[in-house]
Amino acid sequence: MEPEFIDRINNPDKYPVIWNEDGSYSTHRMAAETDENGNWFVFPTIVRLPSGELYQFKDNGQAMDYNLRTGNYLPMTSKKEALRYAEGGYKKGTPLLTYKPKGK
Repeated sequence: MEPEFIDRINNPDKYPVIWNEDGSYSTHRMAAETDENGNWFVFPTIVRLPSGELYQFKDNGQAMDYNLRTGNYLPMTSKKEALRYAEGGYKKGTPLLTYKPKGK
């Protein structure tokens, strides 16, 4: 099953955003981390809760624990691949590149 955050990447108009203090918005804020076995994962630090609201983790470790528990992550083959994806590679070729949320 595909992680939930992938649908949010491909269909951003169906989901809420988090409005930042500077007037910009965030949808995912991806992170890349490794587990105790050296496996690399990417996952969002902004997650959609069962209520439908978005929640932003302040700590990448807590975000990783939550996302691994809920299946909302992608495994990566290397540190380089994981960092490239988390630093914006997830937006390449998706509607997020041109998305403008309604609201503020």
